[in-house]
Amino acid sequence: MKLFADQARKTVFIAIAVVCLIAGLLTVWTPLPTGVPLLAVGIVILVSVSATARRFVRKARERSARLDRSVAFVETRAHRNMSTMLRRTRPLARKLEAKRALDAANAALAATRGRMENHKN
Repeated sequence: MKLFADQARKTVFIAIAVVCLIAGLLTVWTPLPTGVPLLAVGIVILVSVSATARRFVRKARERSARLDRSVAFVETRAHRNMSTMLRRTRPLARKLEAKRALDAANAALAATRGRMENHKN
């Protein structure tokens, strides 16, 4: 029963995402500012429920630096849940770069703490 419920939930979310994408594509050319947000919501919903969508978006981000920069811009300004879903689509090179930067920041923090401990003694 649980498997059926999970599949039904996934199907409903995919249907909602497709509706958002279609509505976004239809309204992106109108003067109303609804097209791009609907496209973004549709992509985030797809990425959250579909590994295939994540791979597709990741490959698209690898091929297009402009798309990658745009999605990274949205990552930093989006709600936490949406940002997490978009981070899952980062290209591998950007993931490694972010990990190196985090490791360097942690090392600098540890060094600073060590100096502060030495200064206290």
